[in-house]
Amino acid sequence: MILAVGTTNPAKLEGVERAFAKCYPGVRLELKPVDSTSVSRAQPKGLEEMAEGATTRAKFALSREGGDFGVGVEAGIFTISGVYFDHQQAAIVDRRGKVSLGHSAGYTLPRDAMEEMLRQGKELEEWAEVVSGTPKVGDKGGIIRYLTDGRMTRAELTEQCVLTALVPWLHRELYGF
Repeated sequence: MILAVGTTNPAKLEGVERAFAKCYPGVRLELKPVDSTSVSRAQPKGLEEMAEGATTRAKFALSREGGDFGVGVEAGIFTISGVYFDHQQAAIVDRRGKVSLGHSAGYTLPRDAMEEMLRQGKELEEWAEVVSGTPKVGDKGGIIRYLTDGRMTRAELTEQCVLTALVPWLHRELYGF
């Protein structure tokens, strides 16, 4: 199975591969990473922007590399009642244009720091690098790894959102896929 993946981020690629391997055991997977930074927002805010970004990345990757599926993963910030959350969404698209979405676990971020970061027009990655002391932390375990003291990683969040995005593909008869 050929997966055109709209990222070159090692943590995201690992999560995509793990999710597909769980759902399609015994199937040989070939991931084709595609740099999709030109087609997505730098710092998505809200679930709609994240879903749009993930879908755009998936479609872009599939159009560039071909394959059985295009996969896009978008991380971003959203709020509920003034509480800031970090979260990942995945989109999976096939050549017919069918799209499915999935979500990872969301976790809270410090309100004051997020408001200051957004006021300054910075991205979460910049804040995460300062807090964690790790350059390019998003390509590694992510800020979630730092905040959970190594108990969860960005690859695991990516795996979660891709697994949930695969639900319609695993039950095509229920979803009309």
